[in-house]
Amino acid sequence: MKNFLKTTSFILFLLAFVFPVQANASENQENLFYYFDNLNGYKDFKKNYGSVDILAPQIYIVQDNLKVKPPKSKSLRVVKEAQKRKVGTIPLLVQRGFDKVLMSNILLDEKAQDEIIDYMLEEADKQGYKGWQFDFENINHLDRDMYSEFVKKTYEKLKKENLSFSVAVVVRDREYDPNSKNQDWSSAYDYKLLAKNSDFMSLMTYDEPNSAGPVASLPYVERTLKYLLTQAPAEKLSLGVPMYCWHWIDGRRHGSTTHELAAKHYRKGKNRSSEFDERLGARFFKFTSKGKENVIWCDTEKGVEKKQEIVDKYGMRGFSFWALGQADAKFWSALK
Repeated sequence: MKNFLKTTSFILFLLAFVFPVQANASENQENLFYYFDNLNGYKDFKKNYGSVDILAPQIYIVQDNLKVKPPKSKSLRVVKEAQKRKVGTIPLLVQRGFDKVLMSNILLDEKAQDEIIDYMLEEADKQGYKGWQFDFENINHLDRDMYSEFVKKTYEKLKKENLSFSVAVVVRDREYDPNSKNQDWSSAYDYKLLAKNSDFMSLMTYDEPNSAGPVASLPYVERTLKYLLTQAPAEKLSLGVPMYCWHWIDGRRHGSTTHELAAKHYRKGKNRSSEFDERLGARFFKFTSKGKENVIWCDTEKGVEKKQEIVDKYGMRGFSFWALGQADAKFWSALK
């Protein structure tokens, strides 16, 4: 029996050497979840914290005086809950109202930048944060280089204190053209420099411009990734996924909605039909209400599974979900 066991063990050793077990990328990925102040989001985190690797609350805002406005005590309750559950917290820093002029003023004032970074360091120590993420948006494309420098300076100072630093970016699928008259929110991001001077970038694939329905369809995600992977290593890219839905009425986008409200509208509608679109990677809920055709597109659990395949395929860092409190229980099941 002992000889048999020795022989078996030796064979298993050889098999392991010749055919090494491949690690499942999804087992090592990082799932970041955004949070903005809302009761459903707080409840959502308390219920599903086991699937949250990083909590990223949007609670710090740079005001017109170029100072960071501290969050209200009510906003910090989710931070305390995260500490209780031993979930790392990386808060977002945004400019008030995503104001373009305000952002230019920040980038033109080096002293203000230094004070902002000093505040980040002090607050991280005070609150026990793991790091920070810049979520500055609607930046003038002419300020592109100054923003890259601000990111570099912040990264260097946070690294000295062993703090994580990341950047949320609006995505694009082609090279930036400084001479183009059609600049959009993605134009201010030099992805190569931002990736070099950060631990990772969260790719805001939401909202898809010129969408046929979904907030972020698979073809759009794949198209933008094809370009972004030429700008940054896959392990520094976190794929953004919307936890909300888009509501269309008679072919025109009516606005965003939660999974809960989408289901409520669908139940009340007439001539109902629902199906997962394999090509687009999202589910639609079609119905008529008050004589008008309604279509609501949501990233449901199957859509998340499709995007998980993309993360695994390219060896990406993981997901960045916007935002807690908007999806249903089935959405979460795809992460378990």
